[in-house]
Amino acid sequence: MQNGTHRIPYALYLRGWKYGENSREQLEKEGEEVGPSEYRQEMEGFIYCPECATPLSRAPKDTDIFTNSRTAHFRHRPAFKSVKCELRTPRGLGLSYSSEEELRRAVQNSELAIISDWQDSPPEYSPGEDGSDNEYGLTQIVDPDGEPTEVPLGRHTGEKFLLPSKISTVFAICRNLDKNLSRAFFFPDSQYATLLNDKLFDVALLTDELPTSSHLYFGKIRSVSHLSKRNKIILDSGEGARVKIYTWPKNDERKRINNKFIGRTLLFYGNLYRENDGVFACKLNLSGTYCLLPEKYEHLLPDL
Repeated sequence: MQNGTHRIPYALYLRGWKYGENSREQLEKEGEEVGPSEYRQEMEGFIYCPECATPLSRAPKDTDIFTNSRTAHFRHRPAFKSVKCELRTPRGLGLSYSSEEELRRAVQNSELAIISDWQDSPPEYSPGEDGSDNEYGLTQIVDPDGEPTEVPLGRHTGEKFLLPSKISTVFAICRNLDKNLSRAFFFPDSQYATLLNDKLFDVALLTDELPTSSHLYFGKIRSVSHLSKRNKIILDSGEGARVKIYTWPKNDERKRINNKFIGRTLLFYGNLYRENDGVFACKLNLSGTYCLLPEKYEHLLPDL
């Protein structure tokens, strides 16, 4: 994503002002308009959205550009997700098709991908000793055919049609993320097809309410540790939200996921549950349900 495409053009800076305690009129009258490049460290905790007035954070905090060339921008804090705002990136409600013929044409033209299941083992590749992303340079990844899958015409219609599907991997989705973001996907356990960009879910957006459906989550790796049988990967949003991912060591070895990749972005598809300590977690039994995102694509992930 290049500079100028972020949804929040500026923040209002007013030291001492608090959302829910002070008046909106005071913020609009006394607040200083600050662009991402004008942000100073002493402003942290006192910048607000010009549309909804909830607190903002600036990413990254200390520089004007990420290491992957993504420009600095403002984002809403996850704690105020329930507050409606026109400057939030909208999440799609699902795609609709007018007929079976249109559905089949979308599949044939690679505009719609139907995934009936996730592969149990990762594709064969030979990554570099330094853990570089050269596995994504493979000339071809062939997803095996899955069972014919019933796909509805849209969100509010009960009419469904059997269409050919694939048994795929998050790896395959990540490999061509730039092209796949604008494609429609029908995932396992989905009720309707959605654009991939609308299925991506930053762990920073998680609240105390447990999500009721599966998503393609993403977050930064904070740590990788070995348990008696499983590995535990902790994802951190940078905003305080954490998610525990439990994987099988043999899959992580094939994917070269270890502590060398702290700070890298991991994508995974699954249902979350809450552990006794209150932290959300997910057990990924199939290798195809998670993957490191190539660094060159990190700038494409949706803003908050």
